[in-house]
Parts: sequence; C-alpha cells; structure tokens
Amino acid sequence: MNNLISNKVTYIVLHIIFALVGAVLVFLYSPAQLLLFINGHNAPWLDKLMYHITRLPEIAYIIFVLFLGIFTQKRYAIAIFISLVLCGLIIVLTKFLIFSGETRPSVWLLENKIPFHAVEGITLYSHGSFPSGHTIASFCTLALAAFISKKWWVQFLFFALAFASAYSRVYVLQHYFIDIYVGAIIGFVISFVCFSIIESKFHTPEWQKPFIKI
Repeated sequence: MNNLISNKVTYIVLHIIFALVGAVLVFLYSPAQLLLFINGHNAPWLDKLMYHITRLPEIAYIIFVLFLGIFTQKRYAIAIFISLVLCGLIIVLTKFLIFSGETRPSVWLLENKIPFHAVEGITLYSHGSFPSGHTIASFCTLALAAFISKKWWVQFLFFALAFASAYSRVYVLQHYFIDIYVGAIIGFVISFVCFSIIESKFHTPEWQKPFIKI
C-alpha cells in the first residue's frame, strides 16, 4: 500500500489541499458569492484563456488517457476503462436523473437581473448544473494520466490543468463552485480507487506489458 501511495503522492497532496480549501470556501460563502467573485475577477486575456480551456471537450482527455494506457501497460488500460465507465454512469445518474432539476447560474442571474461578465462565444445553459460533468471527466482522466507517469512534475502539471478546467466552468458561468468541488472529488476518488486496486492486483509481468508496442 505504501508503494501505491508513494508514486501518486504529489497528485494526492494537491487534491487534499484543494479539498480542504474548497470545503472552507463552501462553508464560509454562499454559491452566489463564490460565483460572482470568480466571474467578477476577469480580464480580456483571462477570457481568452478560460474560453479555450473550458471548451476542451471531455473526449479529448478521454482519448488522450486511453492512448496512454494502451501504449504503457495492460493493467493501466483496464483501470482507465473501468474508471471512465464509472464516471459516465455517475454523470448520467446525477445530472440527468437525481439532480436533473438543478438550474445553472445563468437562470439565477437572469431572473434576479444581476449583472455579470459574459465571455464571448460561450453559450450559457439552463439545466444540469450539479455536479459538473466537465470537472468529473477532467479530474478523473488527468489523475489517471498522472498516476501512470509517477513523476512529481507531471502530476503537478496534470492537476493544474484539471483545476484550470474546473475553475473555467465557474468563470464562464456554467457552474457554481459547489458543482465543480463535488465533481473534482468524484473524479479523483474514482480514478484513485480503480487505479490502486488494479495496480495492486494485476502486477505480473504479463499485465505490465502494453497492448500495443511502439
């Protein structure tokens, strides 16, 4: 178990910090306050950056991590496949069944005639706010990629990208902070549990060979 933790320590520590700081923010401030604070701290260069980051489709991360698993080790590919299936099921169950009535920030802002900063080119949706599917997908896939690498700077880089993806969803008013906070935890837990179990159970030389050799 120590080995399973040690080669993921950078990403785990970063996620714990995120979870703790996020919990404090959720406890101290309302969803509206966090939304308006993040959206209110804007700039033209940040608009462009958040526009491109938030429009990175989940499929891009999924394809990337699947290729990574196929060309590294069979057990990694299996862990990735199981993680992605679980993520997909949870997104469908939560966003379209359990919390289907949760409206997005644009509904509250427009109904209450609250001024906000709109990012050009972003279409604001009205339903399916909780949890953030983008965040679940980004935190799950990028954590899997980070675990495969085991290098601290790669794990830091992938966490930063996952965090930026989540942050962008609030910045462009597609989600409340609580949506991305819960989504990040869901995505990380799924990836960590699946990856750790598969890595510990499938450790023979055959499972450590890639499906496709370059």
